[in-house]
Order: sequence, then structure tokens, then C-alpha cells
Amino acid sequence: MRRRLWWLSWPNSLTLLRVALVPVIAALLIADTGGDRWWAFAVFVFAALTDTIDGWLARRYQGVTRWGQLADPIADKILIIGSLGILAWLGELPWWAVVVIVVREVAVTLQRVLLVRRDVVMPASGLGKLKTLSQVAAVTLYLLPSAPRGLAEAVLWVAVAITVLSGVRYALGRSSTQAREPESDRP
Repeated sequence: MRRRLWWLSWPNSLTLLRVALVPVIAALLIADTGGDRWWAFAVFVFAALTDTIDGWLARRYQGVTRWGQLADPIADKILIIGSLGILAWLGELPWWAVVVIVVREVAVTLQRVLLVRRDVVMPASGLGKLKTLSQVAAVTLYLLPSAPRGLAEAVLWVAVAITVLSGVRYALGRSSTQAREPESDRP
């Protein structure tokens, strides 16, 4: 019974919540009726924070699972790409940046899936974590109604550069951490 309810753990629930909040952010941005932009900003920041919280909870209390090691980075990608995509659709940032980020994320995710088939989990590298942080910063600045547009654009450029660099490092097999067997398969 416990094995069937793996998704009920706090870390896994937060990972699923992060994905579920993407349509909420999109709806708030599309509605754009006064304070909706601030709400979209707040929901995005909360969703981004769940990434830190779910990882901490998994390591601290409930054990790291193979599902969590795979689902967590995918949830991050859905949050970032979904938010960037809606902002590009609204004409607030360039599509080319979204395309570059999507190509890198799909390539690294496919690499992870291929490794999982060999029972190897590829953890995020330090550069991969910096990539996620820079992308979160860029989206945060684009969502923040009072942020200077020039600053948001500059941070987006930095995020795209780090995204490309980390993608090249993964492709060359030079991530700062080696792929390894999952620590635990328990929920």
C-alpha cells in the first residue's frame, strides 16, 4: 500500500504542485486585470521556492527516490519553460531565448532518460543548478511589474549563456558530478 502512495510524500507533492501552478501563472498573466501580474509573480516565486523545499525535505526526512530525482528537474523545466513560453506568447520576451532553453532542456532530459534505462541517475551539476537559478532570476524579473526591462533582458542573456554552456558540458560528459546509482528507491 505504501509503495502505491509514493506521490503522497511531501517532497513529491511539492514537485507535482510546482507543475500544477504553471497554468495558474499563465491564467493570471493572460487575465492581466490590475493586480494579476503581482499574483503571477508571487505564485512563480512560491513555485520556485518549492524546488528548494522539496529537495531539503527529501534529503532530511523521507529519503531521496529515483522518481524524485527524475521528476524534480522535469518539474523545474516545466515551470521555467511554461513561464517563459507564456511571456514570449504575450510578446514580453524573445522567442529565440525560449527555443534555446527548450533545446537544451530536451537534450539533457533525453540524456537522463537514456541513463535511467541503464539504472543510472544523472544528478544536476553545479553549473546545471546555476543555470536553473539564472533562469528563475530572469523569469522573476520579467514577472515583477516594477523591474527595469533592461535588467530583465540582461539577466535573460546571462541565463541563456549559462544554459548553453551547461548543455555543452552535459553533452561532452563533463558535468561536475558523475552519474550514479539512486540512493534509495523507497518512497
